[in-house]
Amino acid sequence: MTEHVAEPFRWWFLPSWLGLDAPCVVSTWTWAASRSSDVTLPIRPAAALFLVVWSIYLTDRLIDVARCRDWTHATGRLRFGRDWRLLFWACLSFCIMGILAILWAGLPVEVIGRAAAVGLGVGMHFLAFVVPVFHREKLAGKEFGVGLFFALGAYSCLGATRQMLPLFGSIAVVITFNCLVIAARDASSDQANDPGGASRWWQTMNRDLVWIGIALTLAAILAASLARPTAYYLSVAAAFATLTFLHRYACRLSGDALRALADFALFTPIPVIGVMHW
Repeated sequence: MTEHVAEPFRWWFLPSWLGLDAPCVVSTWTWAASRSSDVTLPIRPAAALFLVVWSIYLTDRLIDVARCRDWTHATGRLRFGRDWRLLFWACLSFCIMGILAILWAGLPVEVIGRAAAVGLGVGMHFLAFVVPVFHREKLAGKEFGVGLFFALGAYSCLGATRQMLPLFGSIAVVITFNCLVIAARDASSDQANDPGGASRWWQTMNRDLVWIGIALTLAAILAASLARPTAYYLSVAAAFATLTFLHRYACRLSGDALRALADFALFTPIPVIGVMHW
C-alpha cells in the first residue's frame, strides 16, 4: 500500500516540524506569568527551560519515527522527522551542549531543585505515555500530562506564590486544550500509530471540544473582568477562542496546517500583554 501524498512544505510549518513550537510556547507563557506577577524571569533558567523542552520534543519525534507502525497514515511532521533524522540528532546534540554550558555557568540552587523534581515527573510521564515500559501500550491521557508539565516548567523557572498558582493552572488548561484540538484532527494517524491518543478513548471529542472551548473562553473573559492580571486572562481567552475556531473548521485544514496554526494560537500573550503594558 502506498503512502498518502506528503503535505507540501510551507515555511510556517517549520517550527512545528522541527519541534521548536513547544519551547517557544512554554517560554512565552513563562514570560507572561512573570510579567503578570512582577516576578523577574532570569535569563539562564529561561534559556535552560527552552533547551530542555526542545530536547524532549526532539527525542519524542525520534522515538515516534522509530516506532511508527503505518507510514501510510503518518503526518507530514512525522515524515519530516524520518527524512531529516540527522538534523534532529544535530539539534538534540546542540541542546545537550547548551544545557551543560548553562549548568557550568551556574544556576540558582532553588531552580535546580525545582527542575530536578519536575524532571523526575517528566521522566515517569515519558515512560508511561511515550515509551510504554509499565504497560504494553501507551497509557491514555498524555494530553493532560503535557499541559501539567508545561505549567510546571514555568514553575521551575519562577517558583510559586499564591498569586501565581491560578496563572500556572491556566497554562495547564490552555496547553491541554491545544493538545486535544490537535489530537482531534490527527485522529486517523493516531488510530494507526498512537494507541494512547485522545481520539482512541474520547469518542465524542469533536463535538465536545466546541462547547468546552466556548465555556473556557467565557470563563477566561470573566476572570479578566473580575481579577488581575487582566491582560494575562485576556490572553488566555484569546487562545481558547482561536483554538475553538480552528477546531470548528478543522475539516478545511490539513493535519499539519491545523497543528501549526494551533501552536501559533498559543502566542496570544505577546500581542495582548505587549499592547496593554505599553
